Amino acid sequence: MEHIIHSCVCRFLVDNQILTPRQHGFRSGYSCETQLVLSIDDWAKFLDSGLRTDVAIFDFAKAFDYVPHLRLLSKIDFYGIQGSTLRWIKSFLTYRRQRVMINGSLLSWKTFTSGVPQGTVLGPLLRLLYINDITKDINSVIRLFADDCILYRQIVSKADSVKLQ
Repeated sequence: MEHIIHSCVCRFLVDNQILTPRQHGFRSGYSCETQLVLSIDDWAKFLDSGLRTDVAIFDFAKAFDYVPHLRLLSKIDFYGIQGSTLRWIKSFLTYRRQRVMINGSLLSWKTFTSGVPQGTVLGPLLRLLYINDITKDINSVIRLFADDCILYRQIVSKADSVKLQ
C-alpha cells in the first residue's frame, strides 16, 4: 500500500508542480550530484567575475526525527493531498511503535509523536513535503539536498551580505 500511495502522491506533486525545483534529494531525475554540479557551476562563474561569494552550508541534524506530525499533515492538506489519502498518511504516521533488539534482547516498545519513519518508502517524500516551503522568501541562491542545504550569494555590496544573513 505504501508503494501505491507514494506513486500516486509523486504523480500528483509532479503534475501540479508542487515540489520546489530547488530540492534535488529523493526525487526522480534529480540527485545530490546534479545539485552539486549546479552549485559548482555557479561558483565558477562567480569566481570568473572576480566578485566575492559567501556560502553557508547547513546540515539538518536528525532531519527525519523532528518532523511534527500535525504540522506535516497540515502542509500535506495545504498542497491538496486530502481525503482518504490524507487519512491513510495520518494513520501511517501516528501512533507508530517500534522497539530495538540489542544482542538478542528486545527493548520495550516506544511510541513516536514526531518524525517520519526512516527505511520506509514514504519517509523521504514526507520529509520533502515538510521542508518544501523552506525556500519561500529567500533572496539568495538556495540549493536543497536530502537533509542539507547550501545558501549562497555573490557579494557586490554590504547590502548583499545583509540579504544573505
